[in-house]
Amino acid sequence: MAATTKCPSPASTRPSLPVVEFPGVGLDAAQARRIAGIAKRMLADEPTLASTRMFGDKVSAGVDDAPALLFEDHAEITLYAQPGADLGLQYRALMLAGDEDMVLIGGPRSEDFETYCRHTLGLGSVTVLGVPPASAIGHATLPERCAATPSALEPIVETARKHRRLNLIPYIGTRQAWRFAGLIAERTGARVKVAAPPPHLTQRVNDKLWFARCVKDLLGPAALPPSYCTFGPVGLVGRLGALARRFERIVIKIPDSAGGAGNLIFLSELIRRLPPALLSRRVSRLLARRGWNGGFPLLVGAWDCDVLASPSVQIWIPARDDSLPVVEGIFDQAIGDEEGTFVGAMPCELPESLRNRLAGEALQLAHLFQQMGYFGRCSFDAVIAGNDAATALPHWIECNGRWGGTSIPMTLANRLLGDWKRRALLIVQRTDSKNRPCSLPAALARLGPLVFRDRGEEGIVILTPAGLETGTGMHLMSIAGSTDAARRQTLAAESLLRAGPTDGRAGSGPR
Repeated sequence: MAATTKCPSPASTRPSLPVVEFPGVGLDAAQARRIAGIAKRMLADEPTLASTRMFGDKVSAGVDDAPALLFEDHAEITLYAQPGADLGLQYRALMLAGDEDMVLIGGPRSEDFETYCRHTLGLGSVTVLGVPPASAIGHATLPERCAATPSALEPIVETARKHRRLNLIPYIGTRQAWRFAGLIAERTGARVKVAAPPPHLTQRVNDKLWFARCVKDLLGPAALPPSYCTFGPVGLVGRLGALARRFERIVIKIPDSAGGAGNLIFLSELIRRLPPALLSRRVSRLLARRGWNGGFPLLVGAWDCDVLASPSVQIWIPARDDSLPVVEGIFDQAIGDEEGTFVGAMPCELPESLRNRLAGEALQLAHLFQQMGYFGRCSFDAVIAGNDAATALPHWIECNGRWGGTSIPMTLANRLLGDWKRRALLIVQRTDSKNRPCSLPAALARLGPLVFRDRGEEGIVILTPAGLETGTGMHLMSIAGSTDAARRQTLAAESLLRAGPTDGRAGSGPR
């Protein structure tokens, strides 16, 4: 059976977006009432938080079984740190697409990778629509460039007219993604569902200050590292000084930045040593190097130094009236530097009691978002703060109100296996390694029997082609019978892919 034909869970109506529940997680009546009260209060503060009225009455949040347009665009994410990697990561959208779907790619295409997804992985017949890069057409976002490119726009319009329906499945529910949905609805009269939260709510959940407020209101202040909102240079320096007297390291976070791109970490000893005026100038200079525009507020808090793990809870949030959010998995994230750059993930190996606590608290947060109008993919990142598992506690760090480097491979594993939990997974996302450029056919030839194939049970899945093709890294998922086997398989694959062209294994390979 091809991966695209496996039945989705009741939480999803699309075989290409299977949702498989993590067992044993629920809410009691008291929790549900409390969450409803908090959501009501927050919506009263921001009545238009989940509004989509400005995009027309034929556009709404949701997803159904109609053909879909998928795309990954980072242009509206503040301080996205790897603009050069953007082109390569766009191909992750193919992992979520199936028969009759369309995927937007901005810039050079990799037809080898498209063939690999269709035939080797069995992901179905997907139409890939190319649009010029931003430098060639003058529009920053992928939806804007698509709207200005007739060869890409017309197939989308024709599909929407033919079916009178269309799904838009963006990486993140930005304003331009929703505007594009409105454009298609206006041009065709079709009903367009966007598999993402409304843009204002998307902005809020990805804001670290707003998320910290939600965590504090719902789970209490102990569920966060000590964190504060600062509204100007004087307040920032004062808060840094106060925290430096209590904690070893202090972090400043630009609230709406991508992941750890806006994190600035200081040793408290340095803060205590510098006079306030000099500290203010140094902080401003270092933040500016990160791309800070000088705006406030900023989040300032203690940086957890004793950390056992950095788990991420993967969630699917259905429409408010459908069912509770679905906790799909808890993954340990591999962090590549002090600021928290994601380089990979694997299923969480924390004790069951901690995993259950993470799942339960994440479900409460997801239900709060659902009550405010959130729909679609979401994940919550935490650290397990402490010296041993018996006494350590979760500290919730941020919400990723979008798809990401764990949820996309996890969903792909559900497509390939029926349930990712049947096997061990190891996700590798290296973007700073140096290896010889290697075409995809050559990479598949080098991997040989390690290549995962449709209806298989184990092997290496190549998640994006660009790092291999340019020699700047690799993006893989290892599927095996055990965690140790997945690690060994990953090491073997990395060794083969770093091998030079003189090893006799390069050339045309299976696709």
